[in-house]
Amino acid sequence: MINYQNLADSVEFYKECGYTSIEVPWTVTEYVDNITKPADRVHYQLMHNKKCLVASGEQGFLYLYLKDYLPKGKFQTITPCFRDEPYDLFHEKCFMKNELIITDDTSEKMLNKIIDDARAFFAKIIGCSIDELQIINTSTDDTISLDINFKNIELGSYGIRETEFIKWIYGTGCAEPRLSKCKDIWKKSQGTM
Repeated sequence: MINYQNLADSVEFYKECGYTSIEVPWTVTEYVDNITKPADRVHYQLMHNKKCLVASGEQGFLYLYLKDYLPKGKFQTITPCFRDEPYDLFHEKCFMKNELIITDDTSEKMLNKIIDDARAFFAKIIGCSIDELQIINTSTDDTISLDINFKNIELGSYGIRETEFIKWIYGTGCAEPRLSKCKDIWKKSQGTM
């Protein structure tokens, strides 16, 4: 089940890290959806207006930047995420996520900072040490991207992207129910569940 307290705690944690909470649209144009959607995935497109349900708050941020509604800075938002993925214990068709974005400093130093902050939050919620959260390089020739994993389970993705109208750092602040499931795994491994 989605632990909404973890999402609320993430908002407070990242607020202390300098992120401003905002609301973003939960539907975006197909153009914006295609910026981050893998080519082999389908759109969750509404029939009445052809808008697409967001796969992440990242798309909602991008829509606001495309429309010139959002200044550069550090922001967080909570949205549902609609994904065309196979369903299993750690992958769902719809889940809730606190998404982070930075547009005023898109350096690799800032990318490392967002990852350090996320690892600290995940370790606090799970109850494990930061060292038990691995950083996995998922970069390609033309993108910088990294994942934070706990026992081979991805807790979040982070990277630097650029499109014709903005360059940004993206990151997962908290994804539910995956974070709760990782906490349960940790508690079982410690014999406290």
